[in-house]
Amino acid sequence: MKYTCFIFLWLLGISVWLTSCTKGDAFKKYMEGGEITYPGRVDTVLAQPGYGRIQLLLVPGNDPLVTKFRIFWNSNKDSVEVPAKQHSGKDTLPVLISGLPEGNYNFTVYSYDKDNNRSVIVHVFGTAYGKSYAGTLVNRTLKSVTQSPDGQQIFLNWGEPAAGEQGIEVTYVSAGGTTQKIIAHAGDNRTVLPDYAERSPLTYRSMYKPDTTAFEFFYPELSAVTLPAFERELSKADFKVLPLPTDVKDGGYGWLIDYLWDNNYDVPGFATQSVIPCWFTIDVGTAAPLSRFKVWQAADRLYNQENVKTFELYGSNSPAPDGSWNSWTMIGTYESVKPSGLPVGQLTDDDITFAKNGEPFSVPPGTTAFRYYRFRLLTNWGSAPFMTMGECTFYTHSKK
Repeated sequence: MKYTCFIFLWLLGISVWLTSCTKGDAFKKYMEGGEITYPGRVDTVLAQPGYGRIQLLLVPGNDPLVTKFRIFWNSNKDSVEVPAKQHSGKDTLPVLISGLPEGNYNFTVYSYDKDNNRSVIVHVFGTAYGKSYAGTLVNRTLKSVTQSPDGQQIFLNWGEPAAGEQGIEVTYVSAGGTTQKIIAHAGDNRTVLPDYAERSPLTYRSMYKPDTTAFEFFYPELSAVTLPAFERELSKADFKVLPLPTDVKDGGYGWLIDYLWDNNYDVPGFATQSVIPCWFTIDVGTAAPLSRFKVWQAADRLYNQENVKTFELYGSNSPAPDGSWNSWTMIGTYESVKPSGLPVGQLTDDDITFAKNGEPFSVPPGTTAFRYYRFRLLTNWGSAPFMTMGECTFYTHSKK
């Protein structure tokens, strides 16, 4: 029995020895090329979409032995190599992958040391956008282009932004002739140009990002307008009545002729005596060639009652003291127009808005610069025995 146990233990020892020898040979073969080294992988990779391109942001990590990075995509058919730079471990290395058709991409990133040992793999997914996405974008509506009262500034009045709009890029020419670019924010409904070259082109386009990580803006096609000629209001501080013998007087009830230039567009305005037709004269303080003018109706009786419907405008630089018409030049004959064309007593919202913005009237180009202007009131909207007006404003292209 003892002999049998001895034989068993001897055979077991031989088996263990043979097994250890075999494993040792295999390990030596495995280690023939030296110990395998894995350089430190990038800590983080972020993919930022762009137009036909994607920007990858690599946070390299702290391994000082890393000398380069390689990025693969398109099933490893395409790649780019990026040298590693000295960094603190928190620096970000941007890598721009351009020339990409619109679509989704899977990138793999490796780190390498000087012996070309490669790190473990890092994956990141990104999207390149192009014409398909850009074709869905629209520019913000430019509702109107207006000037400040002194004509020195331009106001761009915007409609509501479309979903996803980040702002508006505006390009224009300054008064000095240089190209200027400003950004209107998404929440802005008005943009002020501090100076401008008259009759010059202005272009604008809305700015979008397909998502918050995009590294660049996307734009629709440019929209363009031509800025207006310089125009300013004649200063109403210089206006005053020129009382001539044949001119109509205030009709009473606190509706005075001076209220025609007090910048108050609500009641009271000016009401005449019960004389039709009738006329009155304004001294604007200095001779100026008119470009146009606006008239506001009395706000409590739009297109009705005593509000003026037809009238004439005259100019002079030396009115006859007796109030006669010999020294006056007719500028034009005018008629107030209700946008809806509805009968008296019926108004639409558009009628009300139009009247409250002041009704514009043109002046023939090349009209003489006059200091004195005379309104001759012919008819009103309601066949009443007197006339009412709310406010009047004169404009000129002259900068002096």
